[in-house]
Amino acid sequence: MKKVEKIGDRIRAIRLKEGLTQTEFARKIGVSGNRLSEYETKGDPPKSNILTSIYRNFNVDALWLLTGEGSMEKKKEGSEFLSEQLNNVEKKIDYLINRGHKSTGKKITSISLYQHAIAAGPCTDSSGPVEDHLDLPGHMIPHPTETYAVKVTGDSMKGDNIEEGDVLIVDCALEPKHNNIVIASVDNEQTVKRLKKEGGKVMLMPSNHHYEPIEITEHTKFDVQGVVTWVIRKTG
Repeated sequence: MKKVEKIGDRIRAIRLKEGLTQTEFARKIGVSGNRLSEYETKGDPPKSNILTSIYRNFNVDALWLLTGEGSMEKKKEGSEFLSEQLNNVEKKIDYLINRGHKSTGKKITSISLYQHAIAAGPCTDSSGPVEDHLDLPGHMIPHPTETYAVKVTGDSMKGDNIEEGDVLIVDCALEPKHNNIVIASVDNEQTVKRLKKEGGKVMLMPSNHHYEPIEITEHTKFDVQGVVTWVIRKTG
C-alpha cells in the first residue's frame, strides 16, 4: 500500500471510507466543520486529543494515523503497538506529536496569551486573565511551561520594531543578559524595554527618543520577569 504522507490526507481517507460528510465526521470527533476542513486541506496537525478521538471512534490503526506506515485498518489484538490499553496509546500520540514526528511535520506548542497588555511606554500595571492560547511551532518555544504571550501597548520600542498591538513571546526560563529585550517589573508595574548592564549600572532603555531611560537604583523595586524571544505582528 502506498504511504499517505500527510496526516490531513489520512484523516480525509478515514472520513471517505466511513462515507461521512465533513460536518458528520467533525461532530463525531468533537471539532467544527471549519476546523476539520483546515486539517484536511491545510495539513494543520490536530492536537493529541483530536487524534485520540479519531482512534476511539473509527476502525483505524493508530500507528498508520500518526505516521502513514502500514495500513489504515486497526490491527488485531496482540499487535505490538495496539495490544496496550487505550490510555497508553494516547500517551504514544502525545509522545510522537510533542517530538515533532514526521507525521505532523513539526512540533506544535500551545502557550497562554494574557488579556492584559505590556507597556511599551510608561510603566503600567498589567495583571489579568488568559485571553486565548497560541499554537506555535515547537522550535519557537524551548521552555513551554515557562513561556507566555502578551500584547503590547505604546510605542516606546518602535525602534526595535515593536508596535502597539504586537504579541510578544516571553521566556521566563532564560537568564536576562545585557542588551536583551525584557519584560520588567519596576515598582510593581510592568514594562518592555532593552536591558542594559554597564559599569555596575542597570538601565531599561526605550528605542524611541520621546521616552526617557529608566535607571534602576538600590531603591527601585525591580525584577526581570522574562526575556522577549519573538514578536508576532499581523500585517495588512
